[in-house]
Formats: sequence, structure tokens, C-alpha cells
Amino acid sequence: MRGDDFVGSFIVKTLMGKIRRDDVILFDAEDGIEWVTSKIAGFRLRHLILLDACQMNAAPGEAALIPLAETDYPFFTTHGIPLKLLANKLLPSVDTSILAIQPGRMGLNEPLSPQVLAAANSISDLVAETLKESD
Repeated sequence: MRGDDFVGSFIVKTLMGKIRRDDVILFDAEDGIEWVTSKIAGFRLRHLILLDACQMNAAPGEAALIPLAETDYPFFTTHGIPLKLLANKLLPSVDTSILAIQPGRMGLNEPLSPQVLAAANSISDLVAETLKESD
């Protein structure tokens, strides 16, 4: 709904069509990360990667994998409750990281910007190929 803020959902939706593994669980939180995090807490996870558009003062489409423990409050996403707080409270023993993608456009009803779309497609391909190779 807000341009590049959709990038996490876009990547997960793309991966849902490419990955068929019992040891990989994909959730599309869209704008309900709080609900999904509480649902995830019911699984015995070792690792969790959150995908989200994050303000990093970088070029649009630039991505960084950041351990959630290394982030600061308030965290740089658009969610009402900081992701770090959710993870610390609901998933304290899970190794949690965020794949942060710098948005370019955040206007209402805008599509993904070309830079963020290219990054999202590259990330989707890389994750799918990596998981395929590790079967």
C-alpha cells in the first residue's frame, strides 16, 4: 500500500512459489507483524529472518542482513511496536536477524520502485537457490 514498504511481503510471496521444504516456514506479515510474531512463537525455531523496508540512509534497494541484537531502539521500521522488542519478548532464544532493504518511494498506492524491485528479485533468487543447494 505504501510503495517500497511492500518489499518484505513481495519477497515472501515470491519465495512461497519457489520453496517447498519442511524445515523452512514462510509467513507474510504484511502489516500484521505483531500477530505473526506471536504465531511464530509456537514453533521451535533456531533462526528467524525478518524482511522489511528499513530506513538506513542508503541508496534505494540497498540491503543489509543485521542481527536484531545489533539494532537500536527505536528501530528503523514502520511498525507500531519495534521488531526488536517483539523478538526479545516473544522469541528470546531464537537467533533473529533482519534483512533490511532501503526504500525509495513510500507514497500511498505506489508500486515498488525499480531499484527495490530489482533488489527484491535478486534476494528471492539468492534465497531460493541457497536453500535448494542445501537440501
